[in-house]
Amino acid sequence: MNEGNTIYYLFGVALIALAGGRAILIRRNMLNGLFNALGWLEVIFLGLLLGTLIALGGLQIVLRNFFHGGVLWADPLMRHIVLWLGCLGAALATSSARHINIDIFSRMLPDGVKPLQRSLVYGATALATFMLGIAALRLVVDERLYGDLAFGSVPVWTLQLVLPVAFFMISYRSVVNLFIGLEPETLEEGLEMTEL
Repeated sequence: MNEGNTIYYLFGVALIALAGGRAILIRRNMLNGLFNALGWLEVIFLGLLLGTLIALGGLQIVLRNFFHGGVLWADPLMRHIVLWLGCLGAALATSSARHINIDIFSRMLPDGVKPLQRSLVYGATALATFMLGIAALRLVVDERLYGDLAFGSVPVWTLQLVLPVAFFMISYRSVVNLFIGLEPETLEEGLEMTEL
């Protein structure tokens, strides 16, 4: 095993240990206020990103239609904001098991098998997103070596950092969900929530 793989292995073990610690705290109802505050900060950050995206898009439309110009750096920034919204939104959805869920087999399986199926799904999700996080981290490192600029003096790699962060967050939250036995939200539950 080379040094890079050892680091990833240790990082994976640390991620599982942190998720286990968080699951214990959740089960014992400890630090709920802190976790809720962090969740709200995440939602507020996503809201600010969305507001910025809408404001920049509106500004670009007005500048192009009425002044035949625009802000040069706005379009690349908006593309990266969309990337950040997608990645961090997926990570947020995973924290409450509201992410995209293929629910074909859970309706046909007997109730006794569902915990095993849920464990397999969360485990596979955690493993897959951890591996994607490693690949995204390598992408960011390579992009840093190339030194490309997104706009102005902002390097592309700094804007792409969201990729490994989001994948590792999804992996961590999937392991937490696995440990606490969180049921994924079904389509019917999601519809009930929107009707309220």
